[in-house]
Amino acid sequence: MTSWREKHAWYWLSALMPVSAIVALQHDHPWVYLAGLIAAILVFDPILGEQVDAGSEQVDAQSPGRAVPVAFICLWLLAVLYSTVRIGHVPVSEFAGFVVVCGVLSAFAMAHIHEVMHRDGRWGRRAWDIAMTLAGYPHYRLVHELHHAHVGDPRFGSTAQAGVSLWRHVGRSFGNSLVAVLAADRCRSHQGRERRLPFPASAWLGTVVLFAVLCGGRGVLFYLGQSAISVLVVETIGYIQHYGLVEGSDPIAWNVSFWLSNRLFVNNGLHTHHHLEQTLPYDRLTCVGAMLPAGYMHMFFLALVPPLWFRVMNCHPHMPAHFHSTRARKNQE
Repeated sequence: MTSWREKHAWYWLSALMPVSAIVALQHDHPWVYLAGLIAAILVFDPILGEQVDAGSEQVDAQSPGRAVPVAFICLWLLAVLYSTVRIGHVPVSEFAGFVVVCGVLSAFAMAHIHEVMHRDGRWGRRAWDIAMTLAGYPHYRLVHELHHAHVGDPRFGSTAQAGVSLWRHVGRSFGNSLVAVLAADRCRSHQGRERRLPFPASAWLGTVVLFAVLCGGRGVLFYLGQSAISVLVVETIGYIQHYGLVEGSDPIAWNVSFWLSNRLFVNNGLHTHHHLEQTLPYDRLTCVGAMLPAGYMHMFFLALVPPLWFRVMNCHPHMPAHFHSTRARKNQE
């Protein structure tokens, strides 16, 4: 008999995040929304606990499939659109709140865009490239393809060597991945193949111009600010998922087994299985590989404080053997 926790309808919980954001923004309470969202996830993730018999989950007639990520993306777009209408008429403190809330929602939307991106054809991917541009990461699809092809190699972003803090990682990861994409695009050009960077580059420029025309200087500041927040959150999640797992390591990714985290972010926490079968739909992913001790929100705040992060993760029993041996030698010296 299927447990109530295993029912696929629970993936619709994710839609509450953009819906409640729209309501809060209508009442000019962005900071209240943000505090409430963070508190709710921090409290209920450990209370609701880990996945139940995740390995036995099967796609059934009630599986929401693409509907959940697509619905989330549409609601997120509505929240951003509504924000552009309001940002010209709110005080500076509330304007900052709009920027942060939309940046966080954009990062969350990236998890849902990532889900559908893996299964769409060329024209579908173009649409998701535009959505990623609005989320502040126009070349993400190209970066992500290289990440899958070179998982564990810091030169392609996401992966941080053990002992590297989040604050050193974020800029380095974004820069390395951009350099890698530029190199790959030049290689395509030398081979006589179509270059892929011009589209996201022109989409980004067009988006900046659009915000400038519609909302003036505040519009550009809003877009660039929410983009920076979004990139920070996305790169932090990559850091959490691959910290210390350099090329050739076993495991290849850290996983989140907590029920609420995975329902809110379409099983993004089941990252090892995704790398092993990247075209598999989110509702068929299972808990395999090394698990993190807490959900995404807890690990996110832990990563913000490097000494605490190192204390927890560098002692993790699944950290690669070569790291433990190097650490032991340093301790002996």
